[in-house]
Amino acid sequence: MLTDSLLHGRRSIPSPPAPRQAGIPQVTPQVTPEVRLLLDVAGEAKSRQALQSALALKDAKSFRRVYLQPALEAGWIEMTIPDKPRSSKQRYRITPLGREVLKKTEGRR
Repeated sequence: MLTDSLLHGRRSIPSPPAPRQAGIPQVTPQVTPEVRLLLDVAGEAKSRQALQSALALKDAKSFRRVYLQPALEAGWIEMTIPDKPRSSKQRYRITPLGREVLKKTEGRR
């Protein structure tokens, strides 16, 4: 009991965390339904507006946060001009890794 250990001067010492193995990521990105839809429409290079329109979404901020950023961070889509992320000519296209994700999740729509 906790009060007994405090009364007798005993303290529990937490065990150290397990060592991380190099090269193994902690968290595997999940393919959310939203990102899966984005991958479906991102076949050829398209602007953010074109992708958003293809998904019938109106709020640009929400689109970036829920759809675009997770797919970019996971490496499933890429910018055509990565050195200029705010360029008016910026387009997004699916990567080979994104194509693999599409194939693996084909039946999960």
